[in-house]
Amino acid sequence: MRVLLVRKAGRLLTAVVGVVVVLAVVAAMFAYGREYRSARVDRSNAMQVIRPVPEQIAPAVSDFYTEYRLERDRVRSERSDLLREALKNAKTEESRQKAQDAVLKLVLEKQRESEMENLIKAKGFADALVFVRDNAVSAVVKTHTLNRDEVMQVADVIGRVSGAKPEDITISAKP
Repeated sequence: MRVLLVRKAGRLLTAVVGVVVVLAVVAAMFAYGREYRSARVDRSNAMQVIRPVPEQIAPAVSDFYTEYRLERDRVRSERSDLLREALKNAKTEESRQKAQDAVLKLVLEKQRESEMENLIKAKGFADALVFVRDNAVSAVVKTHTLNRDEVMQVADVIGRVSGAKPEDITISAKP
């Protein structure tokens, strides 16, 4: 009887940890989608930039790129804390493995975004932000406009590092 109660408690804890991880991921995806819903690429020619990111998305501070990185790091830190807590409190090997996989994915996502941002800056752009979500990658480059060659350069960097297909890459300009 006692073993049965322990198993039920373990299953309940596993379910709760799973729900917390799913909620954290959904919250992060919602925050991402809300901020960059207006930056889109014409899918008939994936390398063509339709319009720059609107000013209304930018926070009312002097440097959009720095402030966005700080906010992104804060959100990522909160997600990481939740995942580490779930890892610490995991009762089963399966729930522990899921939490470890989520932490690893978060770290790799951050590493790839940083690598792409630095490579784009190495191409001569003043600054860049890159967002990796599932199979799609969005980039905001600090410039007034992007010509076709510049879009191709940025898309090449993103494609090489992330493995994303050209139709899954969104590139926008923001001064």
